[in-house]
Amino acid sequence: MAAKNDKILVWDVPVRLFHWTLVILLCVSYFSGRAGGDWMNLHFWSGYAILTLLIFRIAWGFVGSTTARFSNFIRGPKAALAHVGHLFSKAGPHDAGHNALGGMMVLVMIFAVLAQAVAGLFAADTDTGMVNGPLANTVPDKWVDRLSAFHGYWVTVLIWLAALHVLAVLVYLVWKRHNLIGAMLTGRKPVHQVVEPGAPAPRLSFASARLAASLLIASAAIVYFIVRAGG
Repeated sequence: MAAKNDKILVWDVPVRLFHWTLVILLCVSYFSGRAGGDWMNLHFWSGYAILTLLIFRIAWGFVGSTTARFSNFIRGPKAALAHVGHLFSKAGPHDAGHNALGGMMVLVMIFAVLAQAVAGLFAADTDTGMVNGPLANTVPDKWVDRLSAFHGYWVTVLIWLAALHVLAVLVYLVWKRHNLIGAMLTGRKPVHQVVEPGAPAPRLSFASARLAASLLIASAAIVYFIVRAGG
């Protein structure tokens, strides 16, 4: 039986590296895109790296560690709404990984960022024509215009989603005393936040680092061939 002050490893290294690397790359993409000019080269490379990470994370969601798998935390809208009630109580819930509401947020964030990255492949600077995504010449001009506009205004959506994510983390930190930031840094959570008091700690499986490295290399190769497809 685990003691209250014990901690349990819940997040593997690939998930933690994905999370914090994505945060950094999103900041790089935002500021380099705003700066324009020569900074656009960095913007493109950052976008390619983000797309690589997203492909990796989606794959890891099927074959990775227990708490990384979508089947572990995607429980549907009903479960997510039921979890809202926990926000008004200092007690519970007890989850090794993402709770039902957090799991839905993770899924939304992944596909929102994916939409932005994919749109960027086809986007173009319609004013100067000097900065084009690698696939901008593979689709009709009307689609380039539409995807360029989407790539521009979707940034605001991502900012609001990121703000909502940060707000939720702060609510958990201040109101429920759950340090989600620390857990995503160290990979460990207090056992009493994972299971009911007195209950045994769950048995979690962790996928190998070799599998993670192989998936990351494969994801990078996919992005490389996508970019090369534009000539």
